[in-house]
Amino acid sequence: MTHQPKNSPPLFQRIYSTLKTRLMAGEWGIGAMLPSENELCEIYSISRGTLRQVLAELEKEGLIRRERGRGTFSSFASSDSGLAPGFNQMVSFIVPYVRDSFVYSLLLGLEREARSCGFSVLFNHVENDVKKQDQAIRTALQQRVAGIVLYPVNSRDTSALLSELVEKNYPLVLIDRYIRGLYVDYVTSDNFGGGVIATQHLLSLGHKRIAFLNWSEMATTMEQRRSGYRQALSEAGLPLDPSLEWEVVGYPEIDTTTLEERLRQPDRPDAIFAANDQLALAVQRVARAAGLVIPQDLALVGFDDLEISANLDIPLTTVAQPAFEIGCTAWNILHTKITKASTGIERQILPVRLIVRRSCGASTPGLNPVRNLIKGGV
Repeated sequence: MTHQPKNSPPLFQRIYSTLKTRLMAGEWGIGAMLPSENELCEIYSISRGTLRQVLAELEKEGLIRRERGRGTFSSFASSDSGLAPGFNQMVSFIVPYVRDSFVYSLLLGLEREARSCGFSVLFNHVENDVKKQDQAIRTALQQRVAGIVLYPVNSRDTSALLSELVEKNYPLVLIDRYIRGLYVDYVTSDNFGGGVIATQHLLSLGHKRIAFLNWSEMATTMEQRRSGYRQALSEAGLPLDPSLEWEVVGYPEIDTTTLEERLRQPDRPDAIFAANDQLALAVQRVARAAGLVIPQDLALVGFDDLEISANLDIPLTTVAQPAFEIGCTAWNILHTKITKASTGIERQILPVRLIVRRSCGASTPGLNPVRNLIKGGV
């Protein structure tokens, strides 16, 4: 039996000091899971009661966070200048899903700029699931990545982990959309301006009954496109008709039931502004099944300019987002956070452009630049 020296500190104090030192040295990065209680009891040959006293004290100091049924997670991040000790030359790019060329272009821009600075990019998609998004963030932190670029699942779910990353100034940049209530850097497109010019274009072609088609789960980007649509109608002196604002479920597949019903109604619109190209493609399929001809019976404009949009049987008029540039810009902001060259919040809104093709019925296809770069928040 090993006897404790008379002048040695109490067991509780010794274990507390040891774990605190390991946490503050960055052995576990912010958000990383500590060994289980059973493992820690075995490592330090202590009772569960003593360990829980230690963990309670560390939690009180803000060094850890305990979650019932999940485990204990580090809440401490080094504040040293430069790349924090223990972190590596990798960043994580987390997206809700991969089903079109938009995400691919974002990744290319981010990866090119990161590589030029000696970093590599870990890619992860989370199947449009907030819980899986949170787990992907935890995994990235456990892998000791230097920063995270996050394309959020939605704009309303702020997990305790995300809030903690922001509070601890961990390098984090949101891309495409922001999360309400989360004061953090982000990069997006001029969605409001794109909504305005898409709707104005349809109005200029003589259309008066223009429907706006959106996801039922609207992110901030979609809300801004809808606001642009409403603004263009208002400027044209047209009343807002709520019956022309349509929503459909979009994941894992687009539910076209409502769309099919509305396009078969006698009072259907003569044009549709779809909030993204995926929705516009669904409109083309449903319109064809309903016996409607695009653009003669139904003019159509999308948003994104996916690679497929120009190669359809009826090429899609759309508002093009600068996806590659968004990825590049996200890296530039993230890198300033990793190297601590910047401590303020930066929010970039990049310009969009209207690309006119056959689906809208315009007689002269071409490219039309739209809006200049807008600085500041949305």
